[in-house]
Amino acid sequence: MRTFLFLLAAGFALNPVQARAGAGLTGAPILTRPVGARSSGMGRAFTAVSGGAESVMYNPAGLGFASRNEICLAYMNGFGGGGYGLAAVPLKLGTFVLTPAFLYYNSGEINLNLSDGTQGAVTAELDKVIMVSGAYLPGPRLALGGTIKFTSINLAETASASARHFDFGALYRVTDRLTFGAASLNNGGAIKFEQQGSPAPATLRAGAAYKFKLDPPNLLDRSADVTYSDILLTADWSRTAKEQSYYQAGFEMNMEISRMVILRLRAGYLFDRPEENMTFGLGIKKGQWDFAFGYEAAKNLDSRYPVSLSREF
Repeated sequence: MRTFLFLLAAGFALNPVQARAGAGLTGAPILTRPVGARSSGMGRAFTAVSGGAESVMYNPAGLGFASRNEICLAYMNGFGGGGYGLAAVPLKLGTFVLTPAFLYYNSGEINLNLSDGTQGAVTAELDKVIMVSGAYLPGPRLALGGTIKFTSINLAETASASARHFDFGALYRVTDRLTFGAASLNNGGAIKFEQQGSPAPATLRAGAAYKFKLDPPNLLDRSADVTYSDILLTADWSRTAKEQSYYQAGFEMNMEISRMVILRLRAGYLFDRPEENMTFGLGIKKGQWDFAFGYEAAKNLDSRYPVSLSREF
């Protein structure tokens, strides 16, 4: 019975629809599906972006340039049901930033009606990741970071596995406009259920970001009441073990349209994905509050709609 429930849940969690979105050749796919409306709207090209809580999913060194303490909550629906959630709290301690974070995935329930009389609903898959990240500024333009992750996976409330993984990253501001970043993510032990195991989804990422101000700020529309605007362009390369390399690119435009109100427009593109390509995003910042909404288009799968809410303190 235990083996049957495990195979049933594994088949549900790695059904053909989901397999088309990811190779499924490594364990703990939750570690390779970043959550966050800002990064999602920018095509997940986020390795060289600095200062935001979502960097914990892409490059822990990016947290080193956080200007203030922050609490960030994010949610995204999954393919075929279920959902992902992320909570991260970067805490600035001088030149060091400590970020505790929690990531989860709940695939939803499946109903059992077996010939031996076993009936009921169980959660098909529940993944949890506890993260503790630290970033340090050894100089004004360089940040180094690392994260330890404690991952647990439960299938059909019957079979479970746990592992520990590590992230390392660096981010360097060449100029006030140009930034380069690199990270090695999810290094650690295999994901094992009883005797069966899958290697960790070790991932390498490298990226660049270029930011410039528009002068005048209402250059795109001279009639608009815009007091400040800038554009951020990003590009990333990423590769997960046993998968092909991918490229992604992103765009973000920030416009201050009235006092303490900033409108953010985002777009991105995922290259060479069989089921995914364009992403879009919208953000509104009012004082210390920042709300973001994203849209990830899909060809034959459910579109995804990440949302994030953060507050500086």
